[in-house]
Amino acid sequence: MPFTSTPLQFNNSSSRFARQGDKAMFDAIVADMLAHGGALAPSDHWNQNLGKTPSQSRISSYTESLYKEKYSNLALMLDPWVGVTGMQPLQAHSVTKYEPFLRALDHDRQLPGDLLAYGQKYGWRETDLGSLMDVALITAFNRITPASGERLRVFEVGGGYGRLAEAMLSMVPGKMHYVLVDAVPGSLMYAFLYMRQQFPDLKIGSFYNGDTYSQEFDCYIMPAWQTPSLPDRSFDIAINVESLQEMEQQHVDYYLPLFARLTVIGGLIYLSNARDYVFRGTWHLPAGWQPLLMCNTPRSWTADHPTMAFRNEEGDYRHEQRAHEAAFAAQINAWRNEQELMARMAVKEVPPQEQPRPMSFPLRLLKRAVR
Repeated sequence: MPFTSTPLQFNNSSSRFARQGDKAMFDAIVADMLAHGGALAPSDHWNQNLGKTPSQSRISSYTESLYKEKYSNLALMLDPWVGVTGMQPLQAHSVTKYEPFLRALDHDRQLPGDLLAYGQKYGWRETDLGSLMDVALITAFNRITPASGERLRVFEVGGGYGRLAEAMLSMVPGKMHYVLVDAVPGSLMYAFLYMRQQFPDLKIGSFYNGDTYSQEFDCYIMPAWQTPSLPDRSFDIAINVESLQEMEQQHVDYYLPLFARLTVIGGLIYLSNARDYVFRGTWHLPAGWQPLLMCNTPRSWTADHPTMAFRNEEGDYRHEQRAHEAAFAAQINAWRNEQELMARMAVKEVPPQEQPRPMSFPLRLLKRAVR
């Protein structure tokens, strides 16, 4: 998959998140969600409360004041979408955290020589380093090359404002059809408004703009409850990054089989989520997913926060899946043991001969204690 000849740049780099919402579109999305969302409607963690627990806020309906407070400007939703750290302008400590991993993945030499200076010049946030990582991993494991005149077909659930879609369409231009699926009204609204702003020359469509779905769109936004209309084996790559972790069991149980149904045989499934955050249920991985990767990355902010890549196949790969899980569990246990030793060292309970050696990658990237 050919990259652009220059490192990642964003249109409107200094003002890309200064985008007002569209109240009429927002109201139409909410009405549609209430009428047709059913079990796929977002949970309280993501619905009206935007991360507040029910004990902190119990809002029974979307109100005018709620819209103004939470949804009226794209910048208001950066914290829920990418976190306090991810939304910060690029700083040296962020580059230090990501750069060794990114350099190792830079198979097409897309990184600028001075990552910090370049990122600051072009208005990058820390989350954009995560986008670079995602694109590099996806393209490394993808083995599908579209035939002449065809496009690579990508399906993403929970893409927020279009963070990864923007990077993919910018770095791998031209030959791509990208579908963004969400259930959160604010995400469905801003994904369309943001992508249309950032790519005025591309064909950007949305279910809520009255556009009928077609693979002729460069990027198309649709609600989750419209996905049953998508044909089997119609995408080459399926993606979820940092959103299954905030759903409930019924949501995860819907999307994983959906990925298996929509992705072509030999296609790529790419998942990156914390499994010790809001959702702590069971990940029922389809048996036909051949595991390619399971490891923590610089974005991992809990111990059990793997980025995973699978090949969608017709065989039974459950044994291989368990082997990857066992290796990853050993990694987590080693980190926990080291944290315990470090705590004991702090109160001088551990003799020097028992003190741990420095953590090796990727364990040294984890900065937070296990929840």
